[in-house]
Amino acid sequence: MSLIAQKLISASGATEETDDSFNLVTSLYHFDGSNGAQNNTLLDSSPESHTVTRNADIVQGSFSPFSSEEGKWSASFDGTDDYLGVLSSSDFALGSGDFTLEAFVFQNNEAGSGNTSHNIINKWNNTGNLKSYFLRITESSGQKLQFFWSTDGNSNNYITSNDSLNVGQWHHVAVVNNGGTLTLFIDGTAQSSTGTAGTLYTSSAQIQIGRTAADSGSQYFDGFISNVRIVKGTAIYTSSSYTVPTAPLTAVTNTKLLTCCSNRFRDKSTSAHRVAPNDSGVNHMTSTILPKVQPFSPFAPSSSYSAASKGGSGFFDQTSDCYFDVSDATDFDFGTGDYTVEMWVYPTTTFLVNWAMAFNTIGVNQYWAWTDGGGNSAAAGLSSYPSGNYSGSFDHMPNRFSWSHIVFQNTSGTENWYINGVRVYNATNNPSFSASATGVRVGLSPAYASQFFYGGYISDVRVLKGSNAYSNASTLTVPTAPLGSVTNTKLLTNFTNAAIFDQTGKTNVDTVGNAQLDTSVKKFGTASAEFDGTGDRLVLSNYHLAPVGTQSFTVECFAYVTDVSNYRCIYSAGYGIQIYIWTDSKVSLYIGNASGSYDVNGFQSTSTISTNTWTHIAVVRDSSNSTLTIFINGTASGQTSVTTDIPKLTGASDYSHVIGSYSNGNYSFSGYIDEFRLTHKARYTSNFTAPSKEFPNL
Repeated sequence: MSLIAQKLISASGATEETDDSFNLVTSLYHFDGSNGAQNNTLLDSSPESHTVTRNADIVQGSFSPFSSEEGKWSASFDGTDDYLGVLSSSDFALGSGDFTLEAFVFQNNEAGSGNTSHNIINKWNNTGNLKSYFLRITESSGQKLQFFWSTDGNSNNYITSNDSLNVGQWHHVAVVNNGGTLTLFIDGTAQSSTGTAGTLYTSSAQIQIGRTAADSGSQYFDGFISNVRIVKGTAIYTSSSYTVPTAPLTAVTNTKLLTCCSNRFRDKSTSAHRVAPNDSGVNHMTSTILPKVQPFSPFAPSSSYSAASKGGSGFFDQTSDCYFDVSDATDFDFGTGDYTVEMWVYPTTTFLVNWAMAFNTIGVNQYWAWTDGGGNSAAAGLSSYPSGNYSGSFDHMPNRFSWSHIVFQNTSGTENWYINGVRVYNATNNPSFSASATGVRVGLSPAYASQFFYGGYISDVRVLKGSNAYSNASTLTVPTAPLGSVTNTKLLTNFTNAAIFDQTGKTNVDTVGNAQLDTSVKKFGTASAEFDGTGDRLVLSNYHLAPVGTQSFTVECFAYVTDVSNYRCIYSAGYGIQIYIWTDSKVSLYIGNASGSYDVNGFQSTSTISTNTWTHIAVVRDSSNSTLTIFINGTASGQTSVTTDIPKLTGASDYSHVIGSYSNGNYSFSGYIDEFRLTHKARYTSNFTAPSKEFPNL
């Protein structure tokens, strides 16, 4: 039977349906939006409605200067190579005193599905007798919480919880030393396993979050970790039970580390340690081993901000193929008139020789940029280059690893430039911009593509021609909300995508081919996703949220197939799982194992589906009885036994999880898909009534 949705009463008195298993939903797409919308085009919110085309790896993200409270975030770990490192410090030498280690954790899979343990907080290395302590979830004890510590750098002591931790659910975990007695806590309840701490060994090993450094790096965490806090000198939880925090953690007295609660892993404690995704602790923004930033957290999202509707940011990887263009228009031929170019920037790299090209024209060498040195300047600063006439504001730079509001303005021949509301340049230069531009580019120089590129995030690019957004003063008030279109706005890119977004906030979507929204054919809401059968597909970025291991799952959607002359793939996660509508109009399933062969090879529904009509299709794996069931319009239509251990996706393009085709684009769906939902749970175990409205968002 299906789960019964609860109803919440809103402030207006209206009821809103909720989903009891929403925390297990890894993908939810309503496909509501404007006709023809695609995610490979960023929306221009100005009245001019320019075409803004992204290139390479520019993605619409939820990372933004306007996100909800910083603590309402988590870091996503793929269980393979993701982890965070914090350089060794006396702050983490816990000794014999009181302490508290805590975090919120959400496992995608049980420990043992690729890793024997899921390490949470670690200061332990077998090499060189550098053992101190670590906190983990382990398979060997039945998905229980364990705390290991050493008093001499070599020996092992540990305690284990009585209770187990469930997959697909947020848990608050803690270990507390109170007067020499160690206690584990799960969701506010003390576990009976306690121990006498003694004096923890002072190890030079770094703090690692998401893996252990023991055995040359292993026990990677698979899931989400939020609000990691290390408190030295205070036992925060001293009774046998406590109320689990319902708001982001704060830096209480003696807090030495507080991270995984902000959008760039910033340590919010007073110690302000550098948090990095590698052992060196040096390059913490461009490493390939980088946990992904997500707005997904154990805390309720803010109702005042949604990156999908109000804009997020674009990440630029500082390569020559990562930028976006805006088509040619006289809107960007400034001539000698007034203008405003503004944006938020979050640089993640230095520019020791080359320029960070924030905004520039195509066809002529005219730009607004900054550099740490080199180029036309021996010092750091902002610059503009109208038609060969260079201007620079030396010794004024946007800071790395923080958001800065940047404004370039010309007012009656006087240039005024601002960083975070403070004017850093004021000069009467009478700039004159050529009218021969053929469009504008953000993030890369058209003339110096091999050198002048930007690395980091950009949000809310706004261009005014003929007037200024701000008065000609020494300071301006920095906006605190996404920018809007004011008089003479010619471009406004809030980095909002074209409405194909995941309601859970766990993954971004790339549209490939002609996959787009269509308002003429839909099941619920305003539109559906249209696929023309020639390679169209939606690629979901967080590939490790696909079903893996032996876990239960439900993949469901409404499908409107228009042609079955070829195999039509609804959903695929590499060779691990594939769902098709076959040429005989039956639903067909493939489930693959780690060796690359199929344990379920073309298992089909007993009944057929009709073309040119909406059909609810659900594929359910129930691990409790090792069954795989196909439901058509709520009725079971075939069941088979399956014990396959579905392998993790590699992240390679051919093995990503995809809506509307096989992972490489073959067997593209022909027709429409609406209300796609992927849940890491067996939602339906017997016949049910097919949904009669959009799936709940809560």
